[in-house]
Amino acid sequence: MGTAYNLYEYTPGGVQSNVASGFNRADGLAFDSAGNLFVSDNGSGSIYEFTPSGARSTFASGLGGPAGLALAFNGAGNLFDADYSSGNVYEFTTNGTRSTFASGLGVGNPSRLAFNSAGNLFLTDGNSGNIYEFTPNGGSSTFASGLDDPTGPTRRLLRDG
Repeated sequence: MGTAYNLYEYTPGGVQSNVASGFNRADGLAFDSAGNLFVSDNGSGSIYEFTPSGARSTFASGLGGPAGLALAFNGAGNLFDADYSSGNVYEFTTNGTRSTFASGLGVGNPSRLAFNSAGNLFLTDGNSGNIYEFTPNGGSSTFASGLDDPTGPTRRLLRDG
């Protein structure tokens, strides 16, 4: 039997409380503008939503492997997920409807997503060492290449950039 992962909350004073248990491999966290927490569980292929009061629901399931820290919200409140298994980027509307935002990228290790103020989406790929940029209208380009592990913490991105 595999390891079960837990989700903990810490108060500003450092007091820990268990929010949820039983994840297969909880990796990514993102908050929407209403304060709902979204958790990607790579092991189950699901994204869970937690309301500010702690109620848990399955927001999306059947994913090949939602990548760890590759959850991000755009300005319209839609959730984006880079799916590790397929290399696709999926967009979920606020009601949970899924569409494919980008596919056929040849991205082997999508691991980070972020939006800038212009609404452009940036995706890091650990296999190629590239960062890709997607415009809101669907255009794409290589933003940076030749990086040493752009999947690591922000300090690595800054070191390589």
